[in-house]
Amino acid sequence: MKTVICLLMAQAPIALLAETPPDGTATAFLRSHDARVREIVLAGPDTLSGEDRTRVQDLIGDAFDFRELARLSLGDHWQERTQEERGEFVDLFRRIIERQNFDLFVRYHREGRITYTSEELDEEGRAVVRGEVPLKQETRQIAYYLHRTPTETGDAWRIYDLAVDGAGTAEANRRTYIRYIGRHSYPALLDALRRKLDRLEGRG
Repeated sequence: MKTVICLLMAQAPIALLAETPPDGTATAFLRSHDARVREIVLAGPDTLSGEDRTRVQDLIGDAFDFRELARLSLGDHWQERTQEERGEFVDLFRRIIERQNFDLFVRYHREGRITYTSEELDEEGRAVVRGEVPLKQETRQIAYYLHRTPTETGDAWRIYDLAVDGAGTAEANRRTYIRYIGRHSYPALLDALRRKLDRLEGRG
């Protein structure tokens, strides 16, 4: 059982991005988020303190719309779930992603510097921002899919899916989850995800 998130359509691109993207764009949001993460991960030793790990995890949580990513990952089975079941799945899904991908996320910000190359908008105002991360031995192509969601201070961009080198997160999860539910059941999927979270948290 593999829960995937990558360190991750529209119509015509608005343009190749300038050095400083306009305020309010999805790219400006991503650049601001990157700068806040890099300020933490580059400020001290290679091993982050517990406090700094929590700060980075909070920033990751603020950048993603985990409910929408969970909905896309569960596919048609999302409609069959009650509100309580959906809330339980989103919480479990989010905690797995945060723990499973934390070190990779930090590595991307520590070893490479993301360069954003284009931003596209569709008719519904959703954005896809494309970029690349040069690491020590390779360069990864990343596509972030974002939409605006309500917050206490107004609408804000949030990432609801992403892809690395063309491999999409929600699509990969959806194939895995649908296959597992078909062979077993939805409760069995939850049990498998709970066991996975226990292992990630050192309890299993």
